[in-house]
Amino acid sequence: MMKYLIRWGDYAGMTASGICLVHCVAMPFLLAAFPMLGLGHEHDSVHSLLVLGVTIPVIVALLPGFIKHREPVALLLGAAGLAAFIVAVYVVGPLFGQAWETALAICSSLLLIVAHRRNHGNCKSCATD
Repeated sequence: MMKYLIRWGDYAGMTASGICLVHCVAMPFLLAAFPMLGLGHEHDSVHSLLVLGVTIPVIVALLPGFIKHREPVALLLGAAGLAAFIVAVYVVGPLFGQAWETALAICSSLLLIVAHRRNHGNCKSCATD
C-alpha cells in the first residue's frame, strides 16, 4: 500500500512541478495580457495553489520514500527544491521582481522533478511492498 501511495505522490509531484515550470516560462507572456483581460491579483492565488500542489507530493512521496529506502538524495533534493520554490514565491518575487522569482522557481521545479524521478526509481527497484 505504501509503495502505491509513494508512486502516486511521485507522479503528482512531477506533474505539479511540470505545471509550475510551464507556468514560469509562459507567465511573462501572459502577464502582458492580464490588464486587457481584466485580471490582476489572480496570479497570487495561482502561486498559493502551486505551492500547495508542490508541497503535498513532497510530504506524501519523498518523506515516506526516504523512510522506506533510507536513500537521502531524493529527500534532500526535494527539500531544497521546495524551499527554493517557497523562497522564490514569497521572498524573491516581492523583493527582487518577477524575473528573479521566475529564475529561482524554474530551478526549484527542476530540482523537484529530479527528486521525484529519483524517488520513483528507488520504488521501482524495491521488490517488497
